[in-house]
Amino acid sequence: MFVDASAIIAMIAGETDGERLAGQLQSAPPSERITSVIAVWEAVAGLHRLTKLPLSAIELKVRSFLATASIEVIPLTLDHLSPALDAFDRYGRHRLPESERNKALNLGDCFHYAAARRAGTGILHKDAGLALTDLPPA
Repeated sequence: MFVDASAIIAMIAGETDGERLAGQLQSAPPSERITSVIAVWEAVAGLHRLTKLPLSAIELKVRSFLATASIEVIPLTLDHLSPALDAFDRYGRHRLPESERNKALNLGDCFHYAAARRAGTGILHKDAGLALTDLPPA
């Protein structure tokens, strides 16, 4: 399963759905838990906005969480470009009316979609846009 930044934030911050997401994560074999450096960056930035703690402290906390949860940070390569562009073409802002643009995939979401698709897995997330894609739920 690909672990999205929204899930990482929920689990670390103790959000209401954090326990449910942690249970789903634990149900996946450690060898199948992946994320990307983009998701890690988004998680650090999101937790910084929530806590106002120094970025360096949050980065350490996120790195520790990833290690403890056995989540591998996979590299993104040119092989991810076409599926990411496909995700943008199918689920990007230009496909939705203005009133629903918050459900559109952003750059990070498009690459998360591409990584999950190439890995043949679903995405663990709480993102409204990712829920609308053709990927199976994690």
